[in-house]
Amino acid sequence: MIDLLRDTVLLTRRGLMEAVRQPAFEVQNIFIPLFFFAVTVGAIGNISGEAFGVVDYAGFQMPVAILQGAAGAASVSAIAMTTDIERGYFDKLLLTPSPRLSLVLARLCADAVRAMVITVIILVAGLIFSAEIESGPAGFVFIVLMSGLFALSYAGFGLAIALRTGSAQAAQAGFLIFFPLLFLSPAFAPKEIFDPWLEFLATINPVTYVLEGMRSLVLVGWDWDAIAYALLAIAGMGVVTISLALMGLRHRTA
Repeated sequence: MIDLLRDTVLLTRRGLMEAVRQPAFEVQNIFIPLFFFAVTVGAIGNISGEAFGVVDYAGFQMPVAILQGAAGAASVSAIAMTTDIERGYFDKLLLTPSPRLSLVLARLCADAVRAMVITVIILVAGLIFSAEIESGPAGFVFIVLMSGLFALSYAGFGLAIALRTGSAQAAQAGFLIFFPLLFLSPAFAPKEIFDPWLEFLATINPVTYVLEGMRSLVLVGWDWDAIAYALLAIAGMGVVTISLALMGLRHRTA
């Protein structure tokens, strides 16, 4: 167990150093969510109160930007893993005494840390945009932690593809799948105004509950029911995606 923790920390540090050496991925993961946040709030913010009863539309949209940034951060390790596989570095790691589980856990943890840093930047930008966080400073911290957990759970999907295929192009599908999940959630309006078919899809979509959990911290305060559903959705996603990643690791090392 000590070896697993030590090697996970060391490999997580390596994953974060990759981001420092290649900051282009992180810049786009910050710029794109903030761009869509600004455009969406600018286009809809003035009519959101009359249209669907949301007065603080900047606060309503801030969690959407956070999840976009977190999903982008969660795709980095999958691409980095395929690079290690293509260059033979992954095989060299297998020859070391490091527990093989640390190879997956470190990548997941690195994505979680990236997501939390991006979330801090987006939250600060949202506050500048006049959004408010009703749950206060503790809510700010909780949103950052929730974003990290979401990224950790979501990253498992891309990592599973990377380990199975060894292809960077295939690994990018892990990020692309996020957009249907986002657009099938109440990202731009409350799901109560959706058509019945879309409301049904939003209800079974785990991203909906993560989004509403974060949104409650921004707009309402400490709504423990919404927060609990969000954490359960993240945990459920994590069980599935990390299991897939471990199966991919077993396939790669068999």
